[in-house]
Amino acid sequence: MITKLLCVNISSKNPQRLAQFYQTIGVPVFVEDQNYDGCNLGNPANESSVCVWDENKWGKSTAGYVTIVFRADDLQQTYEEIKSKGIKIDPPRIADWGGQEMVFNDPDGNIVMLLT
Repeated sequence: MITKLLCVNISSKNPQRLAQFYQTIGVPVFVEDQNYDGCNLGNPANESSVCVWDENKWGKSTAGYVTIVFRADDLQQTYEEIKSKGIKIDPPRIADWGGQEMVFNDPDGNIVMLLT
């Protein structure tokens, strides 16, 4: 019986750069070794996470680009914080489904979506 979603795997040609990007936007990053052979976006001890693997060592993920969705308390404030760090991002908007969202890309081309 399945009891828990552990993680979603993605690969990166530069996992350290990708981890630093996610830390910059406020996502907790847990590094398994200092070579960034593997790291987790989110806390794998108590929640599902995104596992990032070194594509140069382990091969490219066959999934292609993915959409990684996070929740934020205040999208306008989060927008201002991310924009002030030099990351290209459009302001929050009302989505077709009625909620507020922001969408932008990480350095590897994956889609990052923030919802309230």
